[in-house]
Amino acid sequence: MITINNAMVSTKAAAGTVVGKLTLLDNAMVGLSANFILTEGAAGAFAISGTNLVTVNPSIPPGFYSVTVSGVGTRASMQDQGFFTITVTAA
Repeated sequence: MITINNAMVSTKAAAGTVVGKLTLLDNAMVGLSANFILTEGAAGAFAISGTNLVTVNPSIPPGFYSVTVSGVGTRASMQDQGFFTITVTAA
């Protein structure tokens, strides 16, 4: 399972703003060291930087953005996908 600790960002956020931290969890719900890639969606508004989902452009239009993230464990044979809806607020 992949989790994200926050799924909301302001349309006023600068490019490179961290939206949320991604974590790959094993079956015991223990966080694993992992590499992440953005596999679908995001309309060019988001990217992966290390273990963070970040904004790519300033002034992302308000709305709901679907993103799919793939994670592969670096020290354990584990991989999964996470499906998230990121809310961009006008505030």
